[in-house]
Amino acid sequence: MIALNKLDWRLFICLVLLGLIGTWVPLFDLDEGAFLEATRELLNGGHWAATTLDGEPRYDKPIFSYWLQALSLTLFGWLTPLVPIEMIGRLPSVIAGALWALVLGRFSAEISKKPALGVFVAFALATTLGTLVISRAATADAILNLWFALLFTDIARYIQEPRDSVRLRVFLWFGLGILTKGPVAVLIPAGAFGLWVLVSNQWSVLWQALASWRAWALLVALLTPWLIGVYDAQGFAFFENFILRHNVERFSGNLHGHGGHPLYYVFVMPLVLLPYSGLVMAILLRIRDYWACPVNRFALIWVGFVVVLVSFSGTQLPHYVLYSTAPLFILYARILPSLTSRIWALPGLFIPALLLGLGIFHQWIPEPKHLRDQEQLILLMQLFAHWWMPLALATVSLVLLALIALIVPGWGLSQRLIALGGVQLACIALITLPVLSEARQRPLKEAALIAKAAQADVVSQGVRMPSFSFYRDAITKEKLPAEGQWVLISVTRIHELQARQIPLEIKAAGPGWRLIALPGPKPI
Repeated sequence: MIALNKLDWRLFICLVLLGLIGTWVPLFDLDEGAFLEATRELLNGGHWAATTLDGEPRYDKPIFSYWLQALSLTLFGWLTPLVPIEMIGRLPSVIAGALWALVLGRFSAEISKKPALGVFVAFALATTLGTLVISRAATADAILNLWFALLFTDIARYIQEPRDSVRLRVFLWFGLGILTKGPVAVLIPAGAFGLWVLVSNQWSVLWQALASWRAWALLVALLTPWLIGVYDAQGFAFFENFILRHNVERFSGNLHGHGGHPLYYVFVMPLVLLPYSGLVMAILLRIRDYWACPVNRFALIWVGFVVVLVSFSGTQLPHYVLYSTAPLFILYARILPSLTSRIWALPGLFIPALLLGLGIFHQWIPEPKHLRDQEQLILLMQLFAHWWMPLALATVSLVLLALIALIVPGWGLSQRLIALGGVQLACIALITLPVLSEARQRPLKEAALIAKAAQADVVSQGVRMPSFSFYRDAITKEKLPAEGQWVLISVTRIHELQARQIPLEIKAAGPGWRLIALPGPKPI
């Protein structure tokens, strides 16, 4: 791997600063709240190899992303009077996102011999809809995608020139990927490489890749301490729940109601890859031209393997398509020099136009059926009403900037695309995420701070929002409330409290929940 030069460091710092935009908004539940609350419990006397959530074992993910969040909170937690705690909690994902972009940009420059293409790829990844969201989320996904980027680029290097040092790095990324998100970190790269070997008839490369006791020893050395530790903490229950429920069942069944259709990603992929979706179509039109090159063939196989795998999964989420970004962005660098028409940049108008349309026609949004969604919509409408002028000015300005980027004469396609990506980043990080977070999460954060200030003993009923525990700096057990306790309760369960015929004091309210104090002495 080529050493980083001064340009790389400057690019990395720029990508980190870009990634921090919008990370100050309140945490989103469930995922961000669950990750950071589990990390808080880890720091507050938890087991180094396993996590809990509100005091109960958490089996969703391995340990590495929690370690990084714990490191961030430990190193920078003292800055919280000046820096929002959300930024500190999201910092590992921001850094992983910047490295993810840098790795792909560096490899693009390496294979094309054109540094400008590497810069384009790095900024394209940083401003793509799906990646800019996931690299601002306090979850494991940006970190996993960093390992995928390193795996793709090093396997591609190995295909070109098999070397032991590259093989060792591949096994290192495998181990870190498993520690971050489990078997999927091996399944996708190994599956794509296996298919490349099959269609290319390069079996000797496969045997050579596997025939290294040092590589296998490195993998075992990485995983064994954690495996022993997690077994010590949670026994066989972790492996049973993580492997069977959160991996096998996620593929074979509909986990948490995130089901879909085999054609789901046909519609989702162009949206997740905005504003660069036009480049995907251009690549599809030239598959035959790229197939002859071994690295391009590997890239195409990886993308196809991911799309087929996630399309037939029983659980489907939009960010699964990001597992294809490493090869896809390398293919962007391949095709970009041959494209000149601005038609390939047209998808960049979608997000600004959508925001403008929602601003104009938000009164006609149909009323949701679920009470929580109804209350959330009411809060959104109140925000629109209160901030109507600045939101309108910002949205119209961004739409105009997008149009200017599309029609200004003399610009190349790469310049138009990056400008549209910057507009899209502003739309999402400075308008969409803050507005949604204010409507959905701000009331919950304020409720948690009220409970913390009162040193209340709080339980929950029918509500799963772990960011409440994170902000309150205390576990919130799911159980029936006793006299003197507070309860964070779903609006659909309040009748159970009312049936007890005792006075209830509402301390805070938000979409679908209430924070209620019950009379009586505080439990000991």
